[in-house]
Amino acid sequence: MKRKNVVPVLVIATLFLTSSTAGAISIKAAGKQYMKDVASANAALKTFDSEINAWTNSTADAEGEQQAASVLTALGTLRKNLLSQTWPQFVKGGVRFICEEDISSLVEDLHMIGGNSSLGNGAFQLTFRADSKITASDAFYVRRDLGLSSSRAL
Repeated sequence: MKRKNVVPVLVIATLFLTSSTAGAISIKAAGKQYMKDVASANAALKTFDSEINAWTNSTADAEGEQQAASVLTALGTLRKNLLSQTWPQFVKGGVRFICEEDISSLVEDLHMIGGNSSLGNGAFQLTFRADSKITASDAFYVRRDLGLSSSRAL
């Protein structure tokens, strides 16, 4: 009679194990997905960085806002993509932190462009670059944990 109890227990244990790993993703697949997700945001940030280098005291807020528009779109898409995917447990917290803290800081910076008295005075650039460095630092740990090369970008 004891053998009759073993089969249901094994079936239940197998179902539990299968359901708990159903959303698992391999490190290699997660790394590829991460690189795909961050590519357009990194390109937009690189372009924007060269644009803000050219800002002068006569650069209008409207021009700065226009240049920031593609970065805002790219960061919004990145946040949505990163938060909607399944990540290995050991990077899940890092990915969420990048989305909730780092990307949010960059977006907040970009929304502040219209409130500057002079885009060429360097204040925006200083703040944005400082937040970008923090973001890159946090992304470094996620990239490292996914077995990716280090970078000064997301």
